[in-house]
Amino acid sequence: MGAGLFLTDDGFDASHMDAIDAFLAQDATTISNAVRSGLFLDEQSIENAKVNEGLPFTITPAYARNGQPNFQDSEGNLITGIYSDMPNEVYHALPAISSSKVKKFAKSPAHYKRAYIDKIDRKRTNRQQEHTFDAGTYAHELLLEPDGFYDRYFRLLNATEHENSIHSTEELREKCKELKLTVSGSKAVLIERILQINPTVAIFDNEQKLHMIAQAGLAAVEKALEVQSNSTGRPTLADCLKHEDVKPLVKKTPIDPVVWDDAHRAEKTAREHEWADEILQNGFAELSVIAQCPETGIMLKVRFDWLNRNGVPADVKTTRSANPIQAAYQFGDLGYDLQAYMYTYVGRLAGIPCPERVFPFIAIEYLDADICEVFELMDDDWEIAERNFHKHIVNLHECIENDDWPGYTRQHRSTLLRLPKRGRV
Repeated sequence: MGAGLFLTDDGFDASHMDAIDAFLAQDATTISNAVRSGLFLDEQSIENAKVNEGLPFTITPAYARNGQPNFQDSEGNLITGIYSDMPNEVYHALPAISSSKVKKFAKSPAHYKRAYIDKIDRKRTNRQQEHTFDAGTYAHELLLEPDGFYDRYFRLLNATEHENSIHSTEELREKCKELKLTVSGSKAVLIERILQINPTVAIFDNEQKLHMIAQAGLAAVEKALEVQSNSTGRPTLADCLKHEDVKPLVKKTPIDPVVWDDAHRAEKTAREHEWADEILQNGFAELSVIAQCPETGIMLKVRFDWLNRNGVPADVKTTRSANPIQAAYQFGDLGYDLQAYMYTYVGRLAGIPCPERVFPFIAIEYLDADICEVFELMDDDWEIAERNFHKHIVNLHECIENDDWPGYTRQHRSTLLRLPKRGRV
């Protein structure tokens, strides 16, 4: 090899020309062996180039082909950028300030401390809350990331759709009497007893189990049955499929049929709304963005539900009511104005040309009616959100630096109250 910039005759290897010829001869959509061998761009680089073609910003995969994160340096420090395919749990674990943190701080510094420093969790999730959360989550996935949904999940059978099957323990005992079998024992024992004599009897629990075997896999169901038998409570077989010991064996995750139907109705409702459907076209779902705050130096992060190729963001929210009057109060209470401002601000810091004061919220109601509304904020609300965001981010930085987390006031004495006159005068 010569000492100059180029190859000399002595250092030249004819295989280089073969590789170059192979590269030049390839079809534009075909990856050549030369590329695969690392002589030129690798497959990921070519795919990245295709994704970014014509974009006014640059998207980077969250992870390199060797599994190393592109969003962190060798010392674990965050690298600013726009990242695709970052797992949700990884995003939430990033050491940066999110809109959720800003909204929590807006309540009071003490609220922020409780949530993100003390990390005391007093939440209780009942079955109805779980159903509501799941339906919204799955609707979100169907709308924004539908690829592979039916490879990941399956709908459990709904008992109401199997009216001719045996459901209750009392019905099982009656069937045992009819077959002249012993009527004592648990529900599982009665089912096994009946099916040993007549495997064709339609028993809903057995139909559900066979359905789970077909979808989740025999190994997963057998392990779930083991977990169920060892449980001190009365979990359903479907619940046991979500057990930590069973999850690695599950081919598809079960979804409650009511939740499944709610999610699909919500997705359909949004797609049938002409403007909402137009917004959710020609773009990217779940891009994670990291930027540095120019005022404080702290790292900021946002995760766009949807970002179109021109840099226009959108957010999808399932809600109990899409009534515009109720939504106005809800948006104010939940700090959605702060979210809208922060997302577009951080996006612009990272190089995304997010338009000023444009952030449509696609609100989908599905519990009592199937309604989709698209909401946008008034200019004066954007102005308030901008002022409040910058005030909160500076104050939050000071609280972090000084480890000082006051409540609603900094008073160390009494606070005088002026009571509302309504109902008193």
